[in-house]
Amino acid sequence: MGILEGFWIRNFKSLKQVGLGICFPKFVYIDDAQVLPYHLNTVTLLTGNNGTGKSSAIDVFSFISDCYRHGVDFACLKRGGYDAIYSQGGKGSLAFGFHYRQKDEAEAVTYALSIVCAKNKFPFIESELLAYQRGKESVPVFFLQNGVRSIRYLAPDERIGNSELTKIEFTDYKNLGLAALESHPRFPVLASLRNFFENRVLSDFTPDPARGLDLSLPRRHESQRGMNLSGLIGYVLKRYGAEEKTFFQRIASSLPNVETILIDSTQTEKPRLSFKMQGIEQPIPITHLSEGTIRLLAYTILLEENDPAPLIILEEPENGLDWLHRANLIDRIHRTFENPQNSQLILATHHSDFADSLHPSQVWVFEKNQEGFTVVERASDAFVLQEMLENNQPPDSNWFSKLFGTR
Repeated sequence: MGILEGFWIRNFKSLKQVGLGICFPKFVYIDDAQVLPYHLNTVTLLTGNNGTGKSSAIDVFSFISDCYRHGVDFACLKRGGYDAIYSQGGKGSLAFGFHYRQKDEAEAVTYALSIVCAKNKFPFIESELLAYQRGKESVPVFFLQNGVRSIRYLAPDERIGNSELTKIEFTDYKNLGLAALESHPRFPVLASLRNFFENRVLSDFTPDPARGLDLSLPRRHESQRGMNLSGLIGYVLKRYGAEEKTFFQRIASSLPNVETILIDSTQTEKPRLSFKMQGIEQPIPITHLSEGTIRLLAYTILLEENDPAPLIILEEPENGLDWLHRANLIDRIHRTFENPQNSQLILATHHSDFADSLHPSQVWVFEKNQEGFTVVERASDAFVLQEMLENNQPPDSNWFSKLFGTR
């Protein structure tokens, strides 16, 4: 397990040149050297008007996961093709970088990926880099250069400097080298990185597909749009065993008007959940729950899990929630992430309550510039807030509402 301390994006949709958190200029394929020297927090909030690029920033994690699983060609085609996702008027390659630190490791690692596509050709990997940050220097231990020839360089050990890189050749330049080497015994960070990207969960949850519960196919974590909420619950049932009733009773206490969550596995081979509601004698199935209650069910399971996903992404979690349960969700988020965790949360929201509950350094504001591309600023970098913080005047609980409005 580890934590993402920063990432940058170049030429992906409206994100022509964006960086959040720690980035390394030496390995960043962007022209602007003014990268922000702030690491991302355990909880990071993205906000801004509709169409400013928040969803695109979140989709980057799914894009990298698709590259891991199926290759860069599939990842591009899934989104309409390379030309559809490449920033109009952009220069250079489609590129991404991630600054990642494993738990209890003093040294952080940078992973950078560059993808190009010749006219009427399939996209391929131009370059791929894994480098450790040691002091002010970044030491590459894995490097691909010129995807056409698919020549890659690999250090004999992840703690060895670039002077001892050994050239290795791959015949496939459409699939990530990290995916091919993830089980390499000398590179344990590769498996951790893949787990981080592949097990990120729950962006833009949609309740309707989740109503058709089939718990016979347990899956570890939630899918992007809630279609396997049943699989998540099935995974929890299988994993918790005798403690399942205690776990779901904790979940029930967070749901409006729900007294108990019942687990029925006697009438069918497939376990079923039903919900004992206040004032109603007979338990009801999940198909009778409201949209907001289903959302809370999914969110609470993810936050209460003993073995949480390494990256949890909630896009517009306020949808379908009344003010009381929105406040309860915010409180649960803070209790879950108040201490260093093996998990990290990214929120994308328009609702000021979530931003007001965080420190300005945890909030990143997305806007469009005159050219139609996204620019991102950390809220604490706003002039008024800088003056307040420098004078040891902590912002009040409504700082975002007052200084930024709804954006």
